[in-house]
Amino acid sequence: MKMNVQEKFELPGGVTILACAGYEKDFDVIGKKLNLICDGEVRQTLTISGEKKMTNQKANFEQKAFETHDKVLLSQEEAQSGKWQLVGD
Repeated sequence: MKMNVQEKFELPGGVTILACAGYEKDFDVIGKKLNLICDGEVRQTLTISGEKKMTNQKANFEQKAFETHDKVLLSQEEAQSGKWQLVGD
């Protein structure tokens, strides 16, 4: 399972939201560990703790927003570059 990271939002309390495209409905990511990868190289492993409702969901229907309490080692620019993926089994 691969999802392309589109955006990163940092919320108070150490929560980070990653908006991703390419989510497969049959794959439940809550509680799973996913690798943050670019060009085949793993930067870190994140534990997904929840899913958030996206504002303007009709315009972003192909995206899902996932929550993690891990410190995400990805800049805003990197997240928006389209080069990063969340990959799981």
